[in-house]
Amino acid sequence: MRTHRSSTARPAPRPPAARRAAALSLALGTGLLASGCAALTADDGRESAERVAAALTAGSVEDLGFGAVAGPFAQQQYEEATAGLGEATGSVEVTTVEDTGQEDRREATLAWSWDLPGTDRDWAYDAVLPLVRSAGGEWVPEWSPGVVRPGLEEGEALRARTVAADRGDILGADGETLVTERPIRRVGIDRSQLDGAEPAAAARRLAAAVDIDADAYAEAVEQAGPEAFVEAVPLRLEDFRELDAQQMDAVPGLLVVEDELPLAPSRGFAADLLGAVAPATAEDLEASGGDLATGALVGRGGLQEQFDDRLGGTPGVVVEEVVPGADGGPASAGEPLFEVPAQAGEPVTVSLDRGLQATAEELLTGIESPSAIVAVRPSTGEVVVSANGPGSEGYSTALLGQYAPGSTFKVVTALSMLREGDTPGTEVRCPPSTTAAGVQVDNVESYPPEFTGTITLTEAIAHSCNTAFVDQHERVSQAELAAAAGSLGIGAETDLGLPVFTGAVPAEEEPAQHAAALFGQGRTLVSPLAMANLTASVAAGELVTPRLVTTGGLLDDAATTGPGPAEPLTGPEAEQLRTMMRAVVSSGHLEVLQELEPDTAIGKTGTAEFGDEDPPRTHSWVIAEHEDLAVAVFVEDGGLGSITGGPLMRDFLAAASAARTG
Repeated sequence: MRTHRSSTARPAPRPPAARRAAALSLALGTGLLASGCAALTADDGRESAERVAAALTAGSVEDLGFGAVAGPFAQQQYEEATAGLGEATGSVEVTTVEDTGQEDRREATLAWSWDLPGTDRDWAYDAVLPLVRSAGGEWVPEWSPGVVRPGLEEGEALRARTVAADRGDILGADGETLVTERPIRRVGIDRSQLDGAEPAAAARRLAAAVDIDADAYAEAVEQAGPEAFVEAVPLRLEDFRELDAQQMDAVPGLLVVEDELPLAPSRGFAADLLGAVAPATAEDLEASGGDLATGALVGRGGLQEQFDDRLGGTPGVVVEEVVPGADGGPASAGEPLFEVPAQAGEPVTVSLDRGLQATAEELLTGIESPSAIVAVRPSTGEVVVSANGPGSEGYSTALLGQYAPGSTFKVVTALSMLREGDTPGTEVRCPPSTTAAGVQVDNVESYPPEFTGTITLTEAIAHSCNTAFVDQHERVSQAELAAAAGSLGIGAETDLGLPVFTGAVPAEEEPAQHAAALFGQGRTLVSPLAMANLTASVAAGELVTPRLVTTGGLLDDAATTGPGPAEPLTGPEAEQLRTMMRAVVSSGHLEVLQELEPDTAIGKTGTAEFGDEDPPRTHSWVIAEHEDLAVAVFVEDGGLGSITGGPLMRDFLAAASAARTG
């Protein structure tokens, strides 16, 4: 196994031989110097020099005559000299034509300017074009590589190297590093080292060793050039070390290149939120309009893409003269002819707590269906956790999931009832079953019978009586329910720096749908973020606006929130909601949270039916707040909220408490 260390500076690709040929026909018109040279009027040679300048600008001098040097040979030398400049475009102007002291010789000064991809600075210099008067009186240009760049000799060439900028880190709470350069190994097949082995067969053996698509990789290796290195996969150092060494060593042409890549602390850590970086594609290069050079890294998804300009910095460029090595050896570069230093990217700081994020992801590890844990600080609105389980398969269930909230939405219905004049002690009816708009609604089978009949609103919340809330369908309108949801942030416009779904509650509904909405069913939809923020608002006593990006100036404060709710949450309303949610812990379905220290948690459980199965499948929800941490736990295909989500919530909040006191 051969191992190389990669360089962040990569040479630009060789351009096609006929680049800018179309521009040539426009630039030269009908007055090109043929090999016999057309007769000129008595001038100082400027007209001849300007024809050469126009041809050089177009990138093709093969139709010109240069005395003893034929145009096609000059074209060949020009291409060899400039191929290493890649997609750089040069323009040439004649500034002066001067007498050399010899009657039949002139020297035209050519002002070169190269537009180099990836930088807004041009490389400019002067070169000399000799002009010789022929026997017929014409001024004939003389060709040498020095016309392209002073001092350039035959066989020597110019090369532009892109120097990658150090990418800015993504920092979390308390300035802890989340994403930074970490070592990787680029594993692939070096076709020059196959020693007669079949490229496709070698590719398939490597694909099996690193667990990638064998057909696609074999095709890529087969189509590559005989000297090409075809990367199979970049691997974290820890993942590379877990590969079967014997299986890897048996792969013909295997090459392992040491490199670094901006990575999170572990594979999958907040992947949907942070995003990733990858080499720019051909489409990226074209869309950039020259701002990106081959080999540049660009953000893919999440914060890496959203703040790519800030994180990516500005790449540098080095132009150097390349001298052929002795006896056909590798070429060497001389001192830089032109250099634009790379400007490192700037960091982006977010409120994500590295330890709590890792804890949440670990708690979700064994859950097969899509799942999420979101935590928001009521005091600041900072999103400190946005975790998705493996069942989400890379999708941001935490921020974008759209699900019925089930009985957690009874907090909203309770707020509507408070606005009708109720209090936590108001007595309500809780029959085992009720009918609203022709639809029968029952309490769950496990509902405690001792809390049926006449109970307080607090008890209805604590034990999650469906019928007590459905029976409000003629008293609380759908518009009032939607307004209460808005008071708690559901459906609010929020710029988190990433796409989010904050919920949707229709302002108008048919009677049956309205009855279902009162206990979190029907067409009401929320995300885990929306429910964590609802809980944070109750805890804070006012509407909380969630925040993720905390680097000053990255988000326009005016765009962080849209218009406020039509009826803002008041302190007294929030206090009454907290009283009822505290009862869920002290005497209701979330007694498991009494294990927390101090025993002050508030919360609500929820179970939302979905699908057409009998019995229906259910979403499992738990929302809770403890010690300035408002949390939503969600499992798409779970049991009762208290059964599935309760232990997850307890373990997460216990870990948060331990981290805080430790």
